[in-house]
Amino acid sequence: MSAVGSIYETQKIPVLLFQSDDRRYGVMLSSVREVVEIEDMEPIEGEDAEYIGVMVLRKEPIPLVVVRAGAHEPETDLPMCIVLQRGHAVIGLAVQKIIGIRNFDPAHPTKGLTASEQPQHAYLDEQGKIVQAVDPDRWFNAQNMLPLLADQRALRLVPDTAEKVEKARKTYMALTVKNHLYAVDSSLVERAVDDVGTTPLPKRPGVRLDSVIEVSGSVLPVLRLTEGGFESQTIHIIVNYFDQKWAIATEQVLGIVSDESPTGPATDESQARVISHKGAFHEVIDLAALIAQSVPDFVRSDGRG
Repeated sequence: MSAVGSIYETQKIPVLLFQSDDRRYGVMLSSVREVVEIEDMEPIEGEDAEYIGVMVLRKEPIPLVVVRAGAHEPETDLPMCIVLQRGHAVIGLAVQKIIGIRNFDPAHPTKGLTASEQPQHAYLDEQGKIVQAVDPDRWFNAQNMLPLLADQRALRLVPDTAEKVEKARKTYMALTVKNHLYAVDSSLVERAVDDVGTTPLPKRPGVRLDSVIEVSGSVLPVLRLTEGGFESQTIHIIVNYFDQKWAIATEQVLGIVSDESPTGPATDESQARVISHKGAFHEVIDLAALIAQSVPDFVRSDGRG
């Protein structure tokens, strides 16, 4: 039975939401090893229509697949990769955009999502809209279509006696907003303040910034991670980004945590989009993207936007 179809519990499960070909999908976080940018991909044709080639990640070649809503080729760029793992087998899922981590009720069988004859399941979001569930087992079970999977298993049987040099684990400040777990690079954090009143700002075209706070005589722009529900976001994380301070609004600070995700070689400079700590997954805040969304005309101290 598939990983999606075998779940009957009523408790919420963490799901990684992503966009592909302008449609929303969700994959259970328990199947996700990490999320990375696609830097090196070799297009190779295969028997499976969803197989688009091989990606090299930390010198490890892994098959790269894509979700297709129909028979047509995806019309959008797919710059991000969700690395899926089952046992020793690893697959990369190329996607258009990572949306974030959400908690859903278990996926329900649903017909008519695609023209495929494969079993189809879907989650329902808070607005009752359908999010198509992706079942990684359909690729992990297709070894004849993705021959690299057999090679991966064979390589894991060979003892690796070479000493691995790993990077020191990064630390993050963990926080929650609307029951979602987030993390921000602790090296950017100066402190956390609470019970500070916010001052609303007039709306400007293209600018999402809605308020500021005053801390130690300085006025700091407030960055929001969600839409609405601001009345419970009473704690502000003060971060320093290129010599300018910003305040990230949050509901609760969980403390400083280390990333317990599998680490790569010391030369690997890829930035994780999801970290793991004590079995819980945290969405890493992309501060540059968050600022760009809130203040499109922001210019860093080095002259870059």
